Amino acid sequence: MRAEMQIREANDPLEEIDADVLVLFHPEDEPAPRGRLGWVDWILCGAVSRLRARGKFAGERGANVLLSPNGKLRARMILVIGLGRQADLSMLTLYRLSYLAAHAVLALSCGRVAMEPPFRAIPPEAPTRIRQAFLEGFTAELSRGRPDAGFTVSVLNPDIAF
Repeated sequence: MRAEMQIREANDPLEEIDADVLVLFHPEDEPAPRGRLGWVDWILCGAVSRLRARGKFAGERGANVLLSPNGKLRARMILVIGLGRQADLSMLTLYRLSYLAAHAVLALSCGRVAMEPPFRAIPPEAPTRIRQAFLEGFTAELSRGRPDAGFTVSVLNPDIAF
């Protein structure tokens, strides 16, 4: 029996998002975290920036880093996934990255996921198209990986404030 997959829109501030894992993305050719990831980096006193400076995580495609918010956010964990170079990204690579993101979430055994699809990854593409393509692969792979588990995926909308 397939369990239910709930997808909901989330407009809550990052600090108030209640999830097992908050999933964010970082392009390799962006020297410092921006947008919501930049805000998380600031809240965590430069955790992502320090990893980049030490050569531990630079946003390479397929590279992940798991951070603990230490009570500064309601999410229990923060998963940052590398996108690789923006020039190498396409809708096809984005779709493939959605599978990698789902595998990382499955490995963490998380049922409540909050995520910001990589809206800024392919600037000419409309955010709605990126959201749809990414969620299609992500949710399909979650369901395939754990068909008996229920998932709640809270999707953070593109935020022009960042």
